[in-house]
Amino acid sequence: MSFDPTNASHKAQLYPILKALADLDPRKTPELIMDDAVGYPIPHGKDYARNMRKGQIDKTFAMLTHQWLIKHHFSLAHRISPQIFPDTPTKRWRQYLDEHAIKGHLTIQLVPSTMGIVQRDSALQTADDTLKLGQRFCLQLNSAINGHAIALQGIDDRWGVLELAPDRSAVAIIQQGINRLPRLPSGQIDPLSENGPEGLHEFVIVSAPTRDIPTAVDQLIIWVHGDVERHLHHMSVRMVG
Repeated sequence: MSFDPTNASHKAQLYPILKALADLDPRKTPELIMDDAVGYPIPHGKDYARNMRKGQIDKTFAMLTHQWLIKHHFSLAHRISPQIFPDTPTKRWRQYLDEHAIKGHLTIQLVPSTMGIVQRDSALQTADDTLKLGQRFCLQLNSAINGHAIALQGIDDRWGVLELAPDRSAVAIIQQGINRLPRLPSGQIDPLSENGPEGLHEFVIVSAPTRDIPTAVDQLIIWVHGDVERHLHHMSVRMVG
């Protein structure tokens, strides 16, 4: 069932999750946990906790809290309130990323538009936490293995596979060390660009010694739990106009 931020019954189911999180931190209350979820302090009257228990809270605060719980505490939220946090392949994928993805080995390299297809490493610069829409870039992976890799781009938990290989298929060959993807058959960088929407975009590279890496999330979440060597690399970047 989808979460309806106008439904008091749905909103009331947020409270026991926030209470469980507050119980884990003596410095927190359910109201302060909601502040964390919303991203800034919200007005709390003396009856605010009672209103939260009844689901009598602003629909925008409720939606932001629901989204925050999905991204940061899905396992707990699903266990306490499965009606508004149903277990789906996408949610299991999110939980697996949160628990197992490697940070710091995947970066975005800016590809200058004035140079055509970049051939010199010195022309590349690492992007910070933002990237302009339309700006050319490539993914740089510092891999621990030789093998194969796929890349996924996620926006609001909607995931799509990128064309990494020289033949524009999904699975690319990688080497131990620095890899810049995607590439043309000549080995030169084949730059990517994003034209929308603005907001937070996530990139994941899944690598393995073998080529048979699934490209759909519902298959990937089964595959990563199997008896196979795999490496998941994750990073986020904010796209701005």
